[in-house]
Amino acid sequence: MRLKWVNETMLDPDAHLAARCRNGDNAALELLFRRYVDRVWRYGWSVTRSRDAAEEVVQETFLRVVKSVGGFEGRSTFATWLFALTRSAAMEWLRRKHQDQQRRTDPAILRLVTPDDQYEAEGDAKESSDVVRRVVAELPGAQRDAVVLCELVGMSIADAANVLGWGKSRVKVTLFRARRRLREKLRGYVAGVSEGKYAEET
Repeated sequence: MRLKWVNETMLDPDAHLAARCRNGDNAALELLFRRYVDRVWRYGWSVTRSRDAAEEVVQETFLRVVKSVGGFEGRSTFATWLFALTRSAAMEWLRRKHQDQQRRTDPAILRLVTPDDQYEAEGDAKESSDVVRRVVAELPGAQRDAVVLCELVGMSIADAANVLGWGKSRVKVTLFRARRRLREKLRGYVAGVSEGKYAEET
C-alpha cells in the first residue's frame, strides 16, 4: 500500500489528498474543493448555461466525491476522475430539465422517424410523452447523451463534442446510430398514430 501511495503521489499531485479523503480527512476534502470548485462550476455552466444549475452541478459533484472517493484507485488522475463525475451530474441536470419540457421536445424526436412531418403532434400529448421518454431512456448511455445534447438541447456537433469529451466524428457516428435506433423503436408507434390507434411496442 505504501508503494502504491508513493506512485500515485508522483504521478498526480492530488492523489495524496484523495488518499487522505479515503481515510475520512475532511481537511483534505476541503483542499480539493477549493482547488477545483471554480473549474467544476465553469464546466457546469458551459453545459447548462445557468448559474443556478452550475451551483447544483458543483454540489452534486462534490457529494459524489464524498460517496465515491473510496473507489478512486489512481488509475487516472484525480482531475480526470472528478470531471467524469462533473459531466455525469451536468448530463443528469439536462435530462431532468428536458423531461419537464417534454411537450416541446417530443415532436422533435418523432420527426426523426417521419422527417417529412407526416406526423402532426395533435394527438394525446401525454401518451406521446410517455412513449418517447421511455424509448429515449432505453438508448445506450452514449447514444442517449448525444440525443439529449444535439436533438433536445439543440447543441451543435462541436459543442456536444466538447461537453462529452469526444471528437466530432464520434458524436456524428453515435448520433446516427441513435437516430436509427429511435426510428426502429418508434416506427410502430407513429404508424399506429397515423391510423388513429395506438400500436403497443413489444
